[in-house]
Amino acid sequence: MHNLQLTEDQDMIVDTVRKFVADEVAPKAQELDEHRTFAREHFDGLAGLGVFGLCVGEAAGGVGMGLLPFVAALEAVGAHSGSLARLWIGQAQAAAALEAAGSAAGSAAGSTAGSAALGDVVGGALAVFVGPEHGLVSAAGALKGMARLVPGGEAGRFIVAASDAGAPVLLLVDAAACKRTPLRALGLQSAACVAVDFTGAAATVLATGAAAVAAIAKAQLVGWVGVAAAAVGGGFGAIAAAKKHAGERIAFNKPLLAQEAVQRKLVECRRAVDGARQLAWHAARLCDLGQDGTEAAISARVAAVDAMVAAADEAIQIHGGFGYTVEYHVERHYRDGKVFEVLDGGGEALRNRLAALQLA
Repeated sequence: MHNLQLTEDQDMIVDTVRKFVADEVAPKAQELDEHRTFAREHFDGLAGLGVFGLCVGEAAGGVGMGLLPFVAALEAVGAHSGSLARLWIGQAQAAAALEAAGSAAGSAAGSTAGSAALGDVVGGALAVFVGPEHGLVSAAGALKGMARLVPGGEAGRFIVAASDAGAPVLLLVDAAACKRTPLRALGLQSAACVAVDFTGAAATVLATGAAAVAAIAKAQLVGWVGVAAAAVGGGFGAIAAAKKHAGERIAFNKPLLAQEAVQRKLVECRRAVDGARQLAWHAARLCDLGQDGTEAAISARVAAVDAMVAAADEAIQIHGGFGYTVEYHVERHYRDGKVFEVLDGGGEALRNRLAALQLA
């Protein structure tokens, strides 16, 4: 089986998502983004397809197909809506953390709450994983601190990675107990990005110690691979838009697409996005085989976001002055890519972590 081959069942799921994206998401993505309207309808549409249990084991109520079809389907979503892709990623991270915590919960109450929450997340109740990069602290059953950029701020619950007396802990937090402030983020404008003040919010302990470390690591891994896939989709989306415009725009008595300089731009963008795609699929396969995919996942995420931003930038240049207007999709891909750069602690922090893995 070569690197980009899916099974028949996986292909069926991915094709179903692609059709949903083409029929429902693509025609409305631009309008939702322009008016900063939360993509609730599209999120619920994905829930109706049953894809939120794609990476969750059958014993936990999921489909148990692993990360590979998740990555392939996310590409299709990211090509048209980075916002919807990021909502799905947050959902998958929450499910991964809850599943990994499993029976190793910090208390009986935590085990019951975690199991119920996982069922809800797989069923389509919006949830968000809030990672350790936000530096949240737990003490005496309450949280302290703020997460300054959280996509999916309309979620009903947060799955929070925090520290308690310096040790990692995974917590379940009712979103209604937190102060959420809407943000006018540069991109992901239909993902309901918010700043969340967790100070004083009560939390249920889901896992502590080694169990918390494992659950948090699993959620981070899903996030890195997911953002890589979404960014690959965004890169392909920007290239497709630029190619279409260049084929229609006439300059010097021939289409822009016939100009060597424009061709070179598109070829270089495609080369970078194709390379990032290979990394993303490779990372997903490693994880599905039970191997350590951390290094591959971070590499894929960094490469894919870089490729998406570069492709969108070149696409804007190919569009000329039109590239900066909302009527054309390329400026949205650029803005979404720039927000991807700062999530998960930021691209520089991930590069530092990659250096620590590779040069230790």
